Amino acid sequence: SFCLKGEGLDGSFPAVIDYTPYLKYTQSSDSISSDEEELRTLGSTGSEGSTPENIGPPFIMDENSWYNKCKRVEQKYRLALEQKGYLEELVRLRENQLSESVSQNKLLLQRIEDMDLAHKMEKEQLEYIIVELQDQL
Repeated sequence: SFCLKGEGLDGSFPAVIDYTPYLKYTQSSDSISSDEEELRTLGSTGSEGSTPENIGPPFIMDENSWYNKCKRVEQKYRLALEQKGYLEELVRLRENQLSESVSQNKLLLQRIEDMDLAHKMEKEQLEYIIVELQDQL
């Protein structure tokens, strides 16, 4: 899929593909287990985690898990950043469409007022012509 920016194919609608249905967040089993693991580690920082003999070995064994957690957080951050960029672009597009619609609405309202004025002028002229014709009869 692709997006043509700044190019109007026929000018009636913007050439943008809407990805909003695909931006749903689904929680995988890995993220559920990592959330549960984080809750356990946060919950175990009480009395048993404060002893010095428990602090040493888990940090050495958990280097890979910290590295993996860091990578998962980085991936989540990148995904959120990409979604944020897309949504900002979508908002910018909608704001442009809104401003275009507002300007078109103003033009149409002005056109309606002009047509209404022209209609009134034409009606007055026709009434004047009717009065003249009645006077001639």
